[in-house]
Amino acid sequence: MRTVYQSTDDHGHVLRTLKLQNEDHPNPVYLGIVIREREVLFQTRESTSRDQVLQKIKEFVAAHRPEMSLQPA
Repeated sequence: MRTVYQSTDDHGHVLRTLKLQNEDHPNPVYLGIVIREREVLFQTRESTSRDQVLQKIKEFVAAHRPEMSLQPA
């Protein structure tokens, strides 16, 4: 298992993607995690691609972004 992507956003979320490679299986599995203050807020496992995991992480963070101060429409 190794980290293939890690970042921290403006709201303190640690965004991490790990690659899990088993000798018996040629296709890797990617584990995507969103952490804030040591609490795992979101986790997904995908056998498709790193980009698919990153997309799911981005969608989760966008949907759970802290409310901005109210602004006129």
